[in-house]
Amino acid sequence: MKKLLILALALFAAWPAAAEPGIFKLSLWDKTAIASPDNIHDITGIDLGIGSKTETISGVQLDLIFAQTEYELKGVSFAWIINLANDVYGAQFGLLAKAENIAGAQFGFVNMSNREISGLQFGLFNQAEYIHGVQIGFVNYARTIEGLQVGILNIAENGWFPAMVLVNGRF
Repeated sequence: MKKLLILALALFAAWPAAAEPGIFKLSLWDKTAIASPDNIHDITGIDLGIGSKTETISGVQLDLIFAQTEYELKGVSFAWIINLANDVYGAQFGLLAKAENIAGAQFGFVNMSNREISGLQFGLFNQAEYIHGVQIGFVNYARTIEGLQVGILNIAENGWFPAMVLVNGRF
């Protein structure tokens, strides 16, 4: 703990000389955070915290409880418990991972997308409105699929069959 405190103090001591706007953000909860002057909304580097809510991220978001990106995430977002984003270009990790649009990968126990996924969903339960790629999990659901589902129960409204065990999909 002492080493972590020394590291944090060293980062803030070097802050004015080394930081450019949006390079680093340290969040306590939601938007209670410190960052480059007047910019806790758009991060182009690292967002660290307990719970963080950021509008756009191009880089890495690491949080303990929840990580929320309101508009766009280009990079990697990881939260131990809940991870929420609008658009993800990269990878998203969390016990519960939720995004509107994903171009990349989503890893969690529960993965959800209200719109489109181009890439991979890997978890116990995967849900997507439209998937162009692969879902791997115990239960997979997609309204529309162009790709493959691998799991115990695979449901795709336009799949080979509406519901199948082991494999379902459409190419």
